[in-house]
Amino acid sequence: MLDQQRQATLTAYFDDMSVLVLQNNLTTSKQGAPVRAIAIARTDTALRVLNGVRKGTLIRYLWEAGLITRQHPVINLLNADLNGAVFAGANLYQVALSPLGLSHANFTAAGLIGADLSGSNLSGADLSGAALTCFYQSGNSRTGVCADLNGTYLTGANLTGANLTGANLTGANLTGANLTGANLTGANLTGANLTGANLTGANLQRARYNSKLIRVKNARGGSVTEEPTRWPRRFVPKAARAICVDC
Repeated sequence: MLDQQRQATLTAYFDDMSVLVLQNNLTTSKQGAPVRAIAIARTDTALRVLNGVRKGTLIRYLWEAGLITRQHPVINLLNADLNGAVFAGANLYQVALSPLGLSHANFTAAGLIGADLSGSNLSGADLSGAALTCFYQSGNSRTGVCADLNGTYLTGANLTGANLTGANLTGANLTGANLTGANLTGANLTGANLTGANLTGANLQRARYNSKLIRVKNARGGSVTEEPTRWPRRFVPKAARAICVDC
């Protein structure tokens, strides 16, 4: 019975959103437009009653409709409950999921290239095999939009085999995270906390870290002071060919 109710909620949501997109020009609406307020309210209401798999389905719909892209997000998901959502194998490049509650979400093998997850709570989330690298426009191999995990909470997260090449992890909390076999080449780890993290087999070549207090921009663009990068006990970042930015 509960499962049927959840499916009915999701189906009704799709019907309502289709009307807002096709008849009320939601996609091209301006910030503050009433149609956006309606869409946000319906999204929040639906997510409160959906289970993890259907939460993932709803978010994929919004992404495919171009409503939650990083460059021009139409729907603000700030109050959305995405804890435990399932995005396994989903292609969500340049998705805007910041700052949200995504604890224990399943992003196994998900494509999150150029995604904005800054300030979100991903504690206990499964990101094993996920791609969190930089998005490059066709024909432009130099300037890319890299995955943003600035200030993200990843305590106890599973990042086994994840590709974080070039990702921004400034001030991220990776306490107790499993980064076994993860690719952190060129990642920004200034101010990050990797205390107790498992870095077995991780690639940290050219990853940047700091050994002193440093002023950086936070997830909201403000200037903050970050603590030195904290590493697992006995870990030597220089031996892993990481780059100290202030040594």
